Amino acid sequence: MTNETRPCPKCQLYKALRERAKQEGDYGRAGDYEALRRRHPTHTQPDRTARWGLPA
Repeated sequence: MTNETRPCPKCQLYKALRERAKQEGDYGRAGDYEALRRRHPTHTQPDRTARWGLPA
């Protein structure tokens, strides 16, 4: 995600949950939320249907 794009609500949720888990000392759960955030689409690549030229 770049500075020009609007923050994704789902990405923000994962970041907030990660920080909350870290504050509670549950680093395993914090790592899980970070993994979910990293697997979330980057919002810069077209989705699968766009790559194949199909309508969205």
